[in-house]
Amino acid sequence: MRFSYYILFLLIFLVGQVRSQEDTYVFDTRYPVHSLDNVLRVYADSNKVLTPQRVLSDTTLSSLKANELPRYLDVGKTYWGKLSLKTKEPLVGWTLHFKDKMIGPPAWTKSNGKVDVYAYGEKGLFFHKKTGVEYSKNERDYQGNWVLNAIKLDEIPVNETITFVIKAQGNSIGYPAYFNLTARSPDEPFYHEFNQFHSSFNLFLFGVTFIILVYHFLQYLYLKDSIYLWFCFWLFFCTVTQAMTTGLIIGNIITLRYVIWFLLANGQFFSWWFFGRAFVDSKRKFPKTDKRMLILALLVLAEIVFTTIYVIIAEPQTYFTGVGFHYIILNIYTLLSLAVSIELILKKDLFAKYFGIGSLVACLSLIIGTLWSLQLITPPFRLDPYATGIFLQIIIYSFGIAYRRQTLAKKAELERLEAERSQAEMLRMKDLDNLKTRFFTNISHEFRTPLALIQGPIENAKRIQMENGQADVTLNQKEFGIVQRNSKRLQSLVNELLELSKLESGTAVLSLRKNDIAPFLKSVIFSFDSMAERSKVDYGVVFSSDSKEAYFDRDKLEKIINNLLSNAFKYTGAGGKVSVSVGFIDDCIQISVSDTGKGISKENLSNVFDRFYRVESSEGKGSGIGLALTKELVELHQGKIKVESALGKGTTFHVKLPITLEGLPKSAIVVEGEKLVVSDEKQNAIPVSAEVNGHEISETDLPIALVVEDNDDLRFHVKNILEKTYHILLAKDGEEGERIALEKIPDIIISDVMMPKKDGFTLCDALKTNAKTSHIPIILLTAKSGQENKMQGLHHGADAYLTKPFASDELLVRIKNLISIRERLWQKVKETDGLLVDGLQLNSMDDEFLQRVIKIIQAHLDDSTFSVELLASSVGFSRAQLHRKLKALVNKSANQLISEIRLNTAHKLLQNNTGNVSEVAYSVGFSNLSYFAKSFKEKFGISPSELPLNKNIK
Repeated sequence: MRFSYYILFLLIFLVGQVRSQEDTYVFDTRYPVHSLDNVLRVYADSNKVLTPQRVLSDTTLSSLKANELPRYLDVGKTYWGKLSLKTKEPLVGWTLHFKDKMIGPPAWTKSNGKVDVYAYGEKGLFFHKKTGVEYSKNERDYQGNWVLNAIKLDEIPVNETITFVIKAQGNSIGYPAYFNLTARSPDEPFYHEFNQFHSSFNLFLFGVTFIILVYHFLQYLYLKDSIYLWFCFWLFFCTVTQAMTTGLIIGNIITLRYVIWFLLANGQFFSWWFFGRAFVDSKRKFPKTDKRMLILALLVLAEIVFTTIYVIIAEPQTYFTGVGFHYIILNIYTLLSLAVSIELILKKDLFAKYFGIGSLVACLSLIIGTLWSLQLITPPFRLDPYATGIFLQIIIYSFGIAYRRQTLAKKAELERLEAERSQAEMLRMKDLDNLKTRFFTNISHEFRTPLALIQGPIENAKRIQMENGQADVTLNQKEFGIVQRNSKRLQSLVNELLELSKLESGTAVLSLRKNDIAPFLKSVIFSFDSMAERSKVDYGVVFSSDSKEAYFDRDKLEKIINNLLSNAFKYTGAGGKVSVSVGFIDDCIQISVSDTGKGISKENLSNVFDRFYRVESSEGKGSGIGLALTKELVELHQGKIKVESALGKGTTFHVKLPITLEGLPKSAIVVEGEKLVVSDEKQNAIPVSAEVNGHEISETDLPIALVVEDNDDLRFHVKNILEKTYHILLAKDGEEGERIALEKIPDIIISDVMMPKKDGFTLCDALKTNAKTSHIPIILLTAKSGQENKMQGLHHGADAYLTKPFASDELLVRIKNLISIRERLWQKVKETDGLLVDGLQLNSMDDEFLQRVIKIIQAHLDDSTFSVELLASSVGFSRAQLHRKLKALVNKSANQLISEIRLNTAHKLLQNNTGNVSEVAYSVGFSNLSYFAKSFKEKFGISPSELPLNKNIK
């Protein structure tokens, strides 16, 4: 019995030895690659109870050969392997590889999580080596690419059986453990094909995505457009995802590997919609759709955050990157995104359609990808649907952003051009308004002046009729001439406006008659002879032909000539010359009008024919429509007009008009059978009343009034109003007015505002800032009735401001009040005994002047030889100027002022008992005591010796 047990044990031992010999793999180093799956025994450790010692010694454990295992082991389960090796030659440079047979998935799926290799020899544990992505690089035995799970076999001894116990665990991303062992020589160190673990397509896509990210980020830094920032935000997640796909990031992560991958890989899903909202500008264009886009983005963001927290806290087992219902929720989100994408495509907006198409492609790729992740389908051509979708999106949206930028740039350019056009139109309208304002101001002036000259004589005649108790109101010949001329002037202005209105509306047509044109031209041109005589202008006329039959419109041709000649005389001063030349060239009449006036500057020359335009200057006159009307009338004839001018050299207008039916417009009306009757009446032949320019001060005691007015009739009218009460001085312009004011020192000045050489404002400034004339009240007459115009006149120092037409009574009252103010001021001087002027209501210059005069008199109080001439010389005045100035300020002559100051001083000295009568008389400049006593008694009603002393004097 014992023998039989012994035989049985021996047989079991021999079988074990034979089996042991069969499982030991002997290396033949002549072969570079050895597959070890046929000798590797694999043990499943579902409960994680196995240890290296137990696997090494426990023969009862259930196992399978590695070549009998399924393609993929169970996810989350730990597996052990055991095999024996023996080599007869050193294995220098040889490595033991765990080959990954999953070709195609992204790099983050690669590598075992942790692999521990225990080597046992005859003396026990020979070494313990580690590999796998979730061991740090320093812990891994093999320092090659992290995807290659391998250990080095250099330390294996020769001719000794070494048993390897291997512990393999899948990675935290959710992929199972694998063995697929091969031993490889240094000549064949790698088992994989080129880029097998990160495909060339993913590597290419990563490079493209990164370049596009950098480009658009630079665009954002340059343009500061938020769409580039959101696009870069989405591209960042795409780029990082592609980097993990190629193994550039995920291989260096050991802890929280799944969490980091989950956040980065899924970030593109919510950032995509934020970019879309900026691309479409949906918040402004489609508020409801924008809310749905925002909800989708926040929904997937919330799911990502919740899943991340869940994984960190609960540490669930992941399964091929999936956790619970993540991919199911992602599919629901994708279907909702698909619906919103279709909604965007249906919008009538190019940007919405474009983004909707890109979003639709992304949704389809995402649906395929999630189904692939759930292992429900296999994508065709082994393409990564996620990477393919990202690639297509990047292409679509890159072109979309370029298209959007180009579209917006074109729109911005159109808006800029439109804004420029609007700005130009605004400026044009503003300029037109300014021109119209100037026009209405000027035409108002033109209307008010003749109105004043019509209204004034009539009111004056009415006043005389009431004063004399007459039954009828009568006008003398001069006043009648003024009223008649200015009535015609008003009629002419109204006709010009109506004519211009017809021309603008296109209703004006020529009414042609065939007649000899020369007599008509001569009658119109020579009618200006009287104006030339009055203006003292040399007037020359040259006709190159005595007669010519022509078709012409008498009224319109007359207006053309009248406007040109009126303009020439208006700007030509006394001593100048106006020339007219008439000739016939090629069935046309050519008329040239030249003057030697001030001329027109180059910048204003191009505007002289503009409607409502008038060159603004101190010599500006007229309504500003004469030349505009002339040009319109010339063009109505299909003629031409041009102007040549230079500042200081004068101006020449050239007019060329056709005089045949072939050259004139077809719309013209031809009147047959009527002969032209030329009137001998000369339109400007009514004489202007003779003027008296007062260059000598009247010997009477009447106050002096200076009238400065460029209009002859109005100047005569104002003179006519004032001549009974005032001595009148007349000036035709501001320059002459200033000269007469300084020479004669008038008591009052009445001046127009718009005048040649110096306007009323400039004249006012000049006189009010001159010590000799600063005291003279100035009344401005103008057609500008606006409050701002009145304020402008008052700011320039005017004492009163009257608007044309004005009432003669009002003018007289204003003058009387201004002069009476001076009388009241002298009364105050007398109340202060002529010694105090600080409290007087004078302007600072008059106050300073009067104080200076009094101080000079007081300084020479004891000088009996001090005279009026010395006083005038001390203050820089002539005797006459000083006399007029003092009479205006204090209503006393210089001699009276000196005498009164001396007597007032003597009165105070005597009253204060500062000396006897003779001493006081000599101290105040009286060398004759009897004359002093006489003058003192005349002023104070008591002789100097009888003056009682001041009781306060002790």
